[in-house]
Amino acid sequence: MIQNVIDVLDFQTTSQSIFSKQTYYTIRGSDKYGDFEIHRRFKDFVALRNLLIQQWPGCYIPSLPGKKLFNGNDERTIQDRRKFLNAFCQKLSQLPHLFQSEEVSQIFLRSKDDKIYKKLESIKSSSTQDLLQKYQTTFPDIVDIAIDASALKEIDNFADQVRNYSIKLKNIKKIIKDSVQSGKSYNTCLEEIIKIRLINFENSFVSQFINQDPSLLIFNRIKQELVDTYQENSVFNSNNIEILLDLIRLESKDCKIALKSINDRFLLENKVKNLENKIIDLEKDLEKLNQGKVSFINMIKQKSPEDSKKKIELDISENVKEINLLSDLISFINKILALKERNRYENEKNQQFKEIIEALQSMELESIKIETQYWGFILNETNKLIAQTQNSQQIQVQDDQTNLE
Repeated sequence: MIQNVIDVLDFQTTSQSIFSKQTYYTIRGSDKYGDFEIHRRFKDFVALRNLLIQQWPGCYIPSLPGKKLFNGNDERTIQDRRKFLNAFCQKLSQLPHLFQSEEVSQIFLRSKDDKIYKKLESIKSSSTQDLLQKYQTTFPDIVDIAIDASALKEIDNFADQVRNYSIKLKNIKKIIKDSVQSGKSYNTCLEEIIKIRLINFENSFVSQFINQDPSLLIFNRIKQELVDTYQENSVFNSNNIEILLDLIRLESKDCKIALKSINDRFLLENKVKNLENKIIDLEKDLEKLNQGKVSFINMIKQKSPEDSKKKIELDISENVKEINLLSDLISFINKILALKERNRYENEKNQQFKEIIEALQSMELESIKIETQYWGFILNETNKLIAQTQNSQQIQVQDDQTNLE
C-alpha cells in the first residue's frame, strides 16, 4: 500500500503593489498518483476545506487557522499559518477517503490553475443521491450493519464528552498562555542581566580593581563565544511550552469540528421536516383543486386544473423521494459517527497525547543540554578567574613577606 506523504515546507511572499502582498506556501509530497509540488495561497486552503465540508457531511474535516487569528503577511503570522497548514495536510493524508478524493488529489494538489480557490468554489453541491452512493462506495464495510437506539445514544454521549473536553481545554489554554508569558518575561530579564547589566557592572565597578587587565572581565571577554559556541540565543529564546499552546489551540479547533460533524445529521433532519411541511402544503393545494377551487396564481398563468394537479403530484412525488434519500443518508451518517468517527477521534487523541509528551520531552532535554553547556562554560570561566585571583593574591603575600624580611 502506497503511503500518502505531504508537507508544507516553505513560503514566498510577493508584492502585487505597495498595499497588496500575496503569500504562497510550497506543498510537496507523493501519493498513489505520483509525486507533486505546488504552491497554494491561504484562500486556496480555505476554499478546499469549505468544499470538503459541503461534500462530506458527518465526516471529520481537519481544521485551519481562522482569518481573524492570523490576519496579515508579516513573517511571524506566516510562520504560524504554515504550522497550522502543515498540520491540516498531515491530518488529510491520514484520511484516505478525503486525500484520494478528486477535489484534493487532482484539483488542489495537481491543478495548474492560477486561482485554485475559484475553481474549488465553482464546484456544485452533490445531490443527496450522489452523496449516499459515494458513502456506500467509500465505506462498504458498514453498508450492511444496522445500528440501534443504543448506538444513537452513544453518539450523544460522544458529543457530551467532546463538549466537556472542550471546556477543559479552554481552561488549560488560559493557564498555558499565562505560563508562556511568564517564561518570556523570565527569559527577557535573564538576557538583560547576562548581556547588559553584568557587563556594565564589570565595566563600571570591577575594572577599578583589576589594574586594567581585560582578561579578568569575564562577561566582556566571553560574550562573543557565548553567542557563537554556546547558542546563547537559544538559551534566552527557548520557551517550549509555547509549542504546547499551539497544540492546545489545534485540539480546541478539533473539538469544534467533531461537534460540527455530529450536528450535520440534525441539519439534515431539519431539512426532512421542512420537506414534510412542504408536502402538507402541497396536499392542501391538491385538495382545493379536487374541490374545484382555482388559485389566483393559476388563473394568471392560465393553467388548467389538470395541469396544476399533475404538477403538484409530481412535486409531492419528488419531495417524498428526497425525504427517503435524506433518511437513508442520515442513517448512514449515524453509522459513520458510531462506527468510524468516534473510534478515530478517541484513537487520535490518545496518539496525539503520546506525541505531545514525546515532543515536549525531546525539546526539554535538548534545552537542558544547551543550558547546561552554556552555564557550565560560565561557571568554568568563573572558577578559573577565582583560581587565578587566589594565586595572584598568594604570590602577592609571598612577595610582601620577602620584602619584609
